[in-house]
Amino acid sequence: MYLADACALLAYFGSASSGMSAAGEAAMQSDVAVASVTVWELTRKAAIGKLPPLPTEQGSFSRYLRTLGFQSTPLMWEDAEAANRLPMHHKDPMDRMLIATAIRTGVPIITSDLIFATYGVRTVW
Repeated sequence: MYLADACALLAYFGSASSGMSAAGEAAMQSDVAVASVTVWELTRKAAIGKLPPLPTEQGSFSRYLRTLGFQSTPLMWEDAEAANRLPMHHKDPMDRMLIATAIRTGVPIITSDLIFATYGVRTVW
């Protein structure tokens, strides 16, 4: 199981120049979960024009992710609290919540963001 961050999904869907390794691409095609905060972040940015329209299934990015076999990972109350206790290596609150989720679940994150590793989280790109 892996947890995909926003940049991993954008690279996978071709919205960004990925530079993703063969290991990262293989991870994206395996058992991958996407956090609710990541879906919120991407759909919000698309809604305000900071990203091009996201791929959808019947008008829903969430349905599209499910159609492709991605799983949903909830943000737990404990994750929200833990994100606030993390050292301030990373300032992005969405990424901090993703890091807290990965720490709780022990799941590696598919990301190009090198700062994630400073929290002891396993990453692949």
